[in-house]
Amino acid sequence: MRIGTNPNKDQKIKNNYYHRIIVPVCVPHLEGYFKDGLKITALCLESLIKTIHNQSALTVINNGSCTEVTNYLQKLYISGKLDQLIHHKENLGKIDAVIPVAKTSEEPLITITDGDVLFKKNWIHAVEDVFNYFPEAGMVSPVPHGTVYGNYTANTLFDGALKNMLTFQQLNLAQEMLLFAKSIGKEKSMYKKQIRLQYQLTVKRKNQSAVVGCGHFVSTLRKEVFDFSPNKKSRLAYSSDADRYYIDIPVEKAKLWRLATVKNYAYHMGNCIENWMVEIVETEQTNTVTPTYNFGKSKKIQLPYKLKALIINKLVLNKIVKPKLFKIWGLKQGYYEY
Repeated sequence: MRIGTNPNKDQKIKNNYYHRIIVPVCVPHLEGYFKDGLKITALCLESLIKTIHNQSALTVINNGSCTEVTNYLQKLYISGKLDQLIHHKENLGKIDAVIPVAKTSEEPLITITDGDVLFKKNWIHAVEDVFNYFPEAGMVSPVPHGTVYGNYTANTLFDGALKNMLTFQQLNLAQEMLLFAKSIGKEKSMYKKQIRLQYQLTVKRKNQSAVVGCGHFVSTLRKEVFDFSPNKKSRLAYSSDADRYYIDIPVEKAKLWRLATVKNYAYHMGNCIENWMVEIVETEQTNTVTPTYNFGKSKKIQLPYKLKALIINKLVLNKIVKPKLFKIWGLKQGYYEY
């Protein structure tokens, strides 16, 4: 039996956020590879809570984690530090857990980050600034590195060349790039081409720049990118193929650019905690800066991305043309090595 009228009937609900951050967490136990799993998760989320602004919302997806981690996440939610906490009894995999949330979110900007990323002050403002200055951007990471300028960047390179915006710059990122390489066990192999530590390919508009290319362990995407992601599940627990089909290729299909900030604003912690990670979080101040993001429609050159990719891969990034273009774009040395 119902008595009276539901007070919520016909009330409109306002969304106070324009930026959603989604963090999948999978720590099945606290042994072996996962022995520091709870501490790493806590550092990641605490660094996020301290650095995001009041028009951003934090969603955590508990992907079959152990009781200790589940209880920790529940405490964060009850204390009001999380906007959403989604529990899954079993691990769905990163992509299958994250993509449905991204597709149904209303916010125009969606950050997807692994649960072992440590965020620095101003990361969210720096990323949003790139979207402000480069409305062509569809994917922006707060972690730049010099090895991915040619990975799913056909739109970026084609459009950037056409607009005369491509230029090499020395951004003094070598130390932090090597730190990232070390965190994924590729300290010796990732930068065999030392020139990539010295010079980075960027797009430049007036006095603002962004690095060409980015990885996807942490990145912010325009919501429209997910319109091009498959609707069916990948059924992959952890795979670069899932990232490729659900994130990389959709950015290209959306005809948008793939960029990174010119400074490093986050660290990949991996699965082993180190003292410097704790020190960063403990000394970090809570973000009180009012966001200044003026969200506008994306801008794109309406040519099929496959045509752009064909031109870039066959005519631009070949052994004969690439060194000549790199010299034109400002690379001072190592034209053939880069």
